[in-house]
Amino acid sequence: MTGGSFVRELADLRQKLVDMGKAVLTMVETSVEALLSGDEEKAWWVINHDKDINAQENQNVDRAIRLIAMNQPVAGDLRFLASSLRLATELERIGDLGANLARRVLGVAKLTKEGAEIGPTPPELSSMAQAATSMLAKALAAFNERDSVAAELVLTLDDVIDDFNRRVRKLVLGSIYANGHLAAWGLEIINTSERLERLGDHATNLAEEVIYVAHGKNVRHKY
Repeated sequence: MTGGSFVRELADLRQKLVDMGKAVLTMVETSVEALLSGDEEKAWWVINHDKDINAQENQNVDRAIRLIAMNQPVAGDLRFLASSLRLATELERIGDLGANLARRVLGVAKLTKEGAEIGPTPPELSSMAQAATSMLAKALAAFNERDSVAAELVLTLDDVIDDFNRRVRKLVLGSIYANGHLAAWGLEIINTSERLERLGDHATNLAEEVIYVAHGKNVRHKY
């Protein structure tokens, strides 16, 4: 592969990852909309699109491996390609989380249809969902713009998501202790909160990759 071809292939891979990021952000945003509104149609849309993200992961991993094998890149190019393998996997897992959030929407809807007792959605859960989505959007923007400073700021947001998770769990468990009939509903809400917390973790991982590509500095497991 000629030098010009290699540069074009790198640019194409970056764009494919940007497109994949946009797709998973749409999935997460739609699943959060479904969560806050109880919209089952939106939830099903997210679930049905998960397979597209899986296919994109496989394609992008294959592209990165082929470029490494054929070009023996060094320095920044090698860091980008190594990071691409992790980025594709992180984005696929975020897509999985979007689908899992959508399934929680369907779970609560099923309980309602079955006549189970349902509690009010904790305001903290709504705030957590919006904060986690915003954190993901910022991490993807940092990657798109190759902005390591913005990526550093994303790393500071994870504690906020973790705090929301603790608060939601405490509130829901308190509701269950006061009224055992809310147990099935409470489990769905706790599972939802835990998935939003994981979304924050994956956004952190994305930001860490941006820093690694930009500076060769591995900050994983530091935060």
